Amino acid sequence: MGNAVNQEGYVLKKNQDSMPESHCPCVLCLSCAVFFLIACLLPCAAVTNETDPLPEYIINSGDQLLISVVGHELTALAVVRPDGMINYPVVGDVRAAGLTIVQLSTAISNQLSVLQFYENPQVTVQLQVSRQKNIYVFGDVINPGQKQFPRPVSVVEALAAVGGFKRTADLANARIIKRQKEVVSVDLRALSEGQNVIRDKLLNDELLLEDGDVLIIPTSVKQEPISVIGYVNMPGQYRVQSSITLVEAIALAGGSLRHAANLKEIKIVKPDASVVVADVTLFWDKNRKNSADSILCRVEPGDSVVVPGRETVSFLGSVKNQGVFGVDDEINLLEALALAGIEKNANLKKLQIIRSDGERIMVNASKIWKQRGQETGVKLYPGDTLIVPGAFQINWSAISAVVVIVSTMYAIFK
Repeated sequence: MGNAVNQEGYVLKKNQDSMPESHCPCVLCLSCAVFFLIACLLPCAAVTNETDPLPEYIINSGDQLLISVVGHELTALAVVRPDGMINYPVVGDVRAAGLTIVQLSTAISNQLSVLQFYENPQVTVQLQVSRQKNIYVFGDVINPGQKQFPRPVSVVEALAAVGGFKRTADLANARIIKRQKEVVSVDLRALSEGQNVIRDKLLNDELLLEDGDVLIIPTSVKQEPISVIGYVNMPGQYRVQSSITLVEAIALAGGSLRHAANLKEIKIVKPDASVVVADVTLFWDKNRKNSADSILCRVEPGDSVVVPGRETVSFLGSVKNQGVFGVDDEINLLEALALAGIEKNANLKKLQIIRSDGERIMVNASKIWKQRGQETGVKLYPGDTLIVPGAFQINWSAISAVVVIVSTMYAIFK
């Protein structure tokens, strides 16, 4: 009859039928001798069978182990939990993950000895089911990350699991980082050359990916910085993988400085010191967005972009926009007043224009500002400063306070 299984899942081995009493004493002694010899050799055979097939296997979470004590009617099937522990009768929880088969056998034997449950117990551990292998594929592939396989796989199988490599992959410099930290270089260019037969070495055992191995496919696109300097918010170096538009380059630097950057004369300096002068405003010109000028507004890795400043005029006084503003050329007085933004209390009759050479000009612009159709012929040039004084206003609060004080003094001294 076969072995019985109890409710806890342990296999209980039935005792062999006792020897018939009718056997002669000599036969009985011979049987005892043979049994004794087998009993002595069984532990050694169990240990030998245990250590030879998988001497270096490291137990992992998810593995299924068959554990038994030699000479005793108890066998248990244990699954390594995610926390790395297993539960074994009498002993309870035992750490298994990270140990070899022999180390786990020794650990359980020691625990049984400490508990004095068995005398000199001999524990055997057999790997019934191994969890799947974790293999990692990173780099210029479609779906990088961790992939699981039931067995060691070739590089080709690993690449297929991540959706293949990208067009920009540098297959000639692929690397395999083994779990033992060994780095293996491998040339995978045969995969992209349309060959019907993959090179034999791609399928060699030496290149099989084991549990914990990492396959790295680098990119062939070399990142080089571009420099963006001048009248931008965040001048500096920015790494790019391919050519970008001039607008994108300026955007990387936080955009141009409002009212100060000259977007019509941006310089793109090439690594060979050649210079391309580009007008970025053409990108917003609907009639010319497909012109050759727009095509030239490309920035390649290694280029430097110089955003120059516009010539400036300054506005001070009773204006909404005090400060420095860029101008491409001369502007008339109406344009200057519109750019400055006139406050309600501005005295337009006594405008002052201070030229860059220090000359001071007084201008009455009240009529031209009201009618907006006349022009005095007065212009502002780069470097000029426009001062708009405030109109004189009666401070009725101050006058009221003075009247109160005078009235009080008159009442006292009357």
